[in-house]
Amino acid sequence: MEELIMSSKAPGRRPASLWNPTGWSGARAVTLVAVSTLALTSCGAETDSADPAGPSEGGEGENLEHVHGLDVDPSDGSLMIASHYGLFKLHDDGPRRVSEVQDFMGFTVVDEDMLLASGHPGEGQDAPANLGLISSADGGATWEEVSLSGEADFHALDAMGDRVYGVDAASGQELLISDDAGQTWQSSGAPAMASLAIDPRDADTVLGTTESGPVISTDGGQSFTTKADAPILHHVDWAPDGTIFALDPDAGVHRSEDNGVTWEHVGEVHAGVEGHPEALHAVDQDEVWAAVGGSILHSTDGGEGFDIIHEN
Repeated sequence: MEELIMSSKAPGRRPASLWNPTGWSGARAVTLVAVSTLALTSCGAETDSADPAGPSEGGEGENLEHVHGLDVDPSDGSLMIASHYGLFKLHDDGPRRVSEVQDFMGFTVVDEDMLLASGHPGEGQDAPANLGLISSADGGATWEEVSLSGEADFHALDAMGDRVYGVDAASGQELLISDDAGQTWQSSGAPAMASLAIDPRDADTVLGTTESGPVISTDGGQSFTTKADAPILHHVDWAPDGTIFALDPDAGVHRSEDNGVTWEHVGEVHAGVEGHPEALHAVDQDEVWAAVGGSILHSTDGGEGFDIIHEN
């Protein structure tokens, strides 16, 4: 049974208690609060000043921690890792930083010539605490302002063509939508979200994760429905072949092959590493990347098992 949970009426500021344990139940509630608190306190809450303890330039993989986004560079197929200390690319000898040292939050690859991100400046950078939407046309080496500088802190981003969806932590996990590549934005009153993913076959279809379970829109984010009996999910990604993968707050892996209507629990992402699930990227029905506690893990069997590629 589907339940309509959102109209096109624009909302006010979202409640600060979104991730309060009383809004969730059981052990998953505690875990999800810990995940969300980690993201907010390790990055968003410290933006009044640069992090004096940040690493120096050099791109060492051991400085990879607090991963906030994963995607694949279409130019060479390598994994890109957005983290608290910069943007990294995964090479045979481990992750190597390709950007300045700064805090990347939401991150997505639009195409070979366009990366989009959000976050906070690094030490010595002349920029506001919240970078708004930023873009790179050189593989992440340099970035420039697009919009909402000093205002938005997107903790989740996804884009297809000129359509961009972003979850703004500065306004209480509010979903903002752009139809001109992030130049201007609107809010349609969507429920507060933790993450989101666009159907790669249709920019009007977007899936979000909320405290009530996954929700889906087929009209460009103007209205959302929730599915009965769906699991509580945190990170989600939609592969080009139509397969959806998601991580629950306990790092359980869930898969949907019917556009999010039903979900199958297929495995666990831990593989012996410690920490909270941080990010997810689905390549296809078989290949999945995940970040847990700053470690990078890889599955080639549809999320049933994971190998540790880089351990933090």
